[in-house]
Amino acid sequence: MSAQGKATHHFRSSRALVLGGCLFIVITIIAAGLAIWDLREDRITDEMKDTQSLGVVLAEQTARTFQAVDLVVQETQAMVLAGGVQKPDEFRLRTGTEGAHNFLVDLLKNLPQADALALIDDAGRVTNFSWSWPAPVIDTSDREYFRYLHDHDAPEAFIGPPIRSKVNGEWTIAIARRVNGPNGEFLGIVAGYVEAQYFGEFYKAISTDDGESVSLFRRDGTLISRYPDLDAKIGEKLSTASPWYKNLAAGGGTYRSQGYIGGVPRIISVQPVHGYPLAVTVGVSEDVALAPWRRQSTIVAISAVGAVVGFGILFRALSVQFGRLALSEARFRDFAQSSSDWLWETDRHHRFSYLSEGVNTFGFPTGPGSAVGRTRREMAGDAEGDPAKWEEHYAALERHEPVRAFIYTWKNPGGLEGIASISGNPFFDPRGRFLGYRGTGRDITEAVRADRSLREAKEAAEAANLAKSQFLANVSHELRTPLNAIIGFSEMLERGMAGPMRPKQREYAGLVHESGRHLLNVINDILDLAHVDSGKFELHEEIDVDLRQIVDTCVSLMRDRAKEGNLRLSTETEDRFPLLVADPTRLKQILLNLISNAIKFTEPGGSIVVATRRGADGGVTLEVRDTGLGMTPDEVDISLEPFGQVDAGHTRRREGTGLGLPLALRLTELHGGSLHVASEKGRGTTVTVVLPASRVIAGTVSRLDQTAGAA
Repeated sequence: MSAQGKATHHFRSSRALVLGGCLFIVITIIAAGLAIWDLREDRITDEMKDTQSLGVVLAEQTARTFQAVDLVVQETQAMVLAGGVQKPDEFRLRTGTEGAHNFLVDLLKNLPQADALALIDDAGRVTNFSWSWPAPVIDTSDREYFRYLHDHDAPEAFIGPPIRSKVNGEWTIAIARRVNGPNGEFLGIVAGYVEAQYFGEFYKAISTDDGESVSLFRRDGTLISRYPDLDAKIGEKLSTASPWYKNLAAGGGTYRSQGYIGGVPRIISVQPVHGYPLAVTVGVSEDVALAPWRRQSTIVAISAVGAVVGFGILFRALSVQFGRLALSEARFRDFAQSSSDWLWETDRHHRFSYLSEGVNTFGFPTGPGSAVGRTRREMAGDAEGDPAKWEEHYAALERHEPVRAFIYTWKNPGGLEGIASISGNPFFDPRGRFLGYRGTGRDITEAVRADRSLREAKEAAEAANLAKSQFLANVSHELRTPLNAIIGFSEMLERGMAGPMRPKQREYAGLVHESGRHLLNVINDILDLAHVDSGKFELHEEIDVDLRQIVDTCVSLMRDRAKEGNLRLSTETEDRFPLLVADPTRLKQILLNLISNAIKFTEPGGSIVVATRRGADGGVTLEVRDTGLGMTPDEVDISLEPFGQVDAGHTRRREGTGLGLPLALRLTELHGGSLHVASEKGRGTTVTVVLPASRVIAGTVSRLDQTAGAA
């Protein structure tokens, strides 16, 4: 090419490079802008989810607070009616006593949520008040809760708007219930009071962000309490145009708003309070919510600027290097000749046309006697390995496919053995005609040795994992000691051994006892599974076992539980059933786990069948069939993994850890058997345990068969 031709070619290439650089800068700026926008939307979405979750938690806690106060109000209502009050005068006489005052005081001793209790007659006058005796002169006839209950025979509790207490001047929320005579006439009111500040302090303890606010509204939009405190807004209603009402009507929701206070853009979550005409509203300032986004956006922007600057530097470097192609080619050749890896090239007939001097490290010369001029198939005569593997390699070359890490063992002319790895790509002329291959080769002998070392390290890691399982087993052991104490003491409380208790206290003690026993079962399952994984889990004993007798025992143990769930639990057995050599304790553990699972996931009215029979191969088969919820094939695979739970919804309604089936599987495998699960969604599940013929005692029969024969 002439000097003028080279200059023209260089000019055209430089112009293309400039255009490419401008395009790169534009694309970088657009990509950075889109990334920043996506990060902002993702941050808003995440904050909306977090705000909704916090709203749900606070709504549940608020419901429990009002429920506790409402229960005291109902108990006071029941006390009044228990005296047979029929007329307003009788209501005033019965409620206006010191004994009634003491009753109110006792009710509030263990109820920090409630600020006060009051008894109010049909004229709105307070006849008794928990704060003082005798009751102060207070007229509540102007209160909304009194007017509403006076005019409406409402069976549910009425929650009034916040009011200034006539006793201490604090904002107070009233929970009131109407007291009726025998014929439905209005006798008076029982009212419980909660300070609005109580909710403010609670919301303050839960709040985590400076820009976060929590408000409690009545469902008519009246503000009852708020954190941070906004005393001037207490008692005001939201605008009827606010999307707050729409989200509340939909059962709760989250939306973005300019904010009804101060016009600050906020993310708002509205959650109804179950059982009461209230709603908890959580708001987060978008300015605070987007603080992490601003940090991320800064990083993206700096990265984009850095990329543009870096490209400019690269462009400058490329421009400088563009005129030095000849020098670059020489440098490349020098690098190729001095590299520990080697470069190779073949022509369209797969003959080696070039080998860099790096191939000398593998023991092959590049001069006389080298592979240059020889085909790859000719060179294969010096290689070792599976002939089929080489034929597959040749076929790939004929198809002009890329070669990726083709590994083989080769002895060089000096007799030294090594392992090589080659990779290459086909290259073509502008018309697409195949010209040959170019690629690299590498001596990976040391790398293979290093791989062996890695495998040894992997075995060491597996040993460490075994130690982890052993640790889990030790921790499970340590947990059982205090848990047994909890179960024992709660049982003593439930039985009244620590003194008389109220029904509600006895109920709570029973719940603690039941929860403790369930947790102990979970820990036992974890301990067993940990023992299996750590290799410490063994059969206690291997003796003659009557499987049918074990089945009858387990079914008897689980029958009451099945009846509680309105389930039919039955057995099916074959005649002349043999004895087995097995661990009876582990067999019972397998069967009880399977029956427990079947009961847990079978709806009332369903049935469970435990069947035993001889297998076709001479072994013994144990089946547990149910008409329960069933599973898909993917769900079956999940259920066989430790802690695998098919449906989170199910686990909320049915206690379980996901250890039953995995533990039964491992106990079965300890007996040399297998466990299979066949299930159909909505049709039920069949779990089959197969014990091998080697465990059958030839010539023996079940004791139940012997008893039947004797009869």
